[in-house]
Amino acid sequence: MTIECTSLCIISSIKQTYRGLWHYKIQHVVISILAVLPFCLAGLSGMLDPVSTASSSAQGMPDGFNLSFAILVGTTLLWAIPMIILWQRLYLLGPEHLIRRKVWPLITRSLKLINHSLIFFGLVLVAGAAVTWGVLYLRIFSGSEKMTGTITRMGDMEYALYASGLLALIFFLLIISLRFSLAFSSLTIGKTLRFTTSWRMTRKNTFRMLITTLLSSLPIAGIYSVLLWVAEYYFNIDLLAGTAQNPDMNPDMIYIFILIFAPLLSLPLATLCSLTSTFYRHCGCPEFSEPAN
Repeated sequence: MTIECTSLCIISSIKQTYRGLWHYKIQHVVISILAVLPFCLAGLSGMLDPVSTASSSAQGMPDGFNLSFAILVGTTLLWAIPMIILWQRLYLLGPEHLIRRKVWPLITRSLKLINHSLIFFGLVLVAGAAVTWGVLYLRIFSGSEKMTGTITRMGDMEYALYASGLLALIFFLLIISLRFSLAFSSLTIGKTLRFTTSWRMTRKNTFRMLITTLLSSLPIAGIYSVLLWVAEYYFNIDLLAGTAQNPDMNPDMIYIFILIFAPLLSLPLATLCSLTSTFYRHCGCPEFSEPAN
């Protein structure tokens, strides 16, 4: 079966992505608050304290660390999956199909999404191992005098080599993610689209999808820069380190900040969902159905 997809218009795709974000801004605010609420409530109640204090503990792991870490994973990584499904349904089907009375389909699709993600994570491990092997090979056998780093100090060429390897890995994973995005988008609305079908549909638009994604991320990077500045100079919070810079400040302030600015902090996920929805519609996936075996 021949699957053809017309060339993607980069500017038009970016406009459609941000048009969807603006058009469904109210629903986005609701989903974003719902996405961070379990994490913030767990932090404000002290359930995440063992994890936040583990790095500064000199006498091993604090009491309750394992339970606290499980709660952290559950309120972030695991809870993000049904939230991504809600964002994807919002941009693919509209707000009238966002929430259903039955919760079970959301649970089953979350489990299917996790199951499909394991395949992607396998590719991540293989790609990471290949890039790491390549970097170490060049590091050991280059024989360059500028690669004279030790465990505590790296040479100039080593910085460039490791940075290049990391950049190559990021771009590779981004391309793989975009090529498989149609299958993941289809899964969130209860349809079936094979990874191989998604790969064939996007084969002529790999570069255009990559450029569209990178250009779409520029405004988000600017917003995040402003948020980091606001958090540091007005709240004395280091969001990158996840700590309060002022020792006299209430450590719960970081959770309050995340809850208040959740609509902005969650923009990368929402933008990615809106962008992949644009790719999904462009390739004609809503009208496409897999042939029966």
